[in-house]
Amino acid sequence: MRRAAFGVTALTVLVVDRISKEWVASLLTTGTPIELLGSSVRLIRSENRGGLFGLFQGSAPLLALLSLGVILLLALLHEREGGSRPSLLTLTTGLLVGGAIGNLFDRLVNGFVFDFIDLGLGATRFWTFNVADMAISLGILLLLVQTLFAGRANQPVPHHE
Repeated sequence: MRRAAFGVTALTVLVVDRISKEWVASLLTTGTPIELLGSSVRLIRSENRGGLFGLFQGSAPLLALLSLGVILLLALLHEREGGSRPSLLTLTTGLLVGGAIGNLFDRLVNGFVFDFIDLGLGATRFWTFNVADMAISLGILLLLVQTLFAGRANQPVPHHE
């Protein structure tokens, strides 16, 4: 049950990521952004040839290799958890692996990651990302929350006499 939930989560992220990228790429044939919420949220064609937030530009082969390592480590983390019932860690690792595979696919096939969700205020733009990036960000957030709560669960309860 736990492995199935992990696989379904990762596969769902991958499928939604691929479909959204194909759909938006077909919409953005001219290079002109499509505004969804004024200029705050828009769709724009962007090729990220680097990593997170556009860092390490031109490093697609190295980032692809790093992605493979991360995917393997996450799968091992999931297996180490043990048990048969899905947990929050099952969802977390599924999100991270699905997102990593989605962006890895782009790097291997295109040599870049296709990003298309653009946030900003007027001329001030923040960053451009995709569904895989959202899954990875949510997975990292959930992992941090789990780590914080695990630390609290292991702390001794003070006794008042």
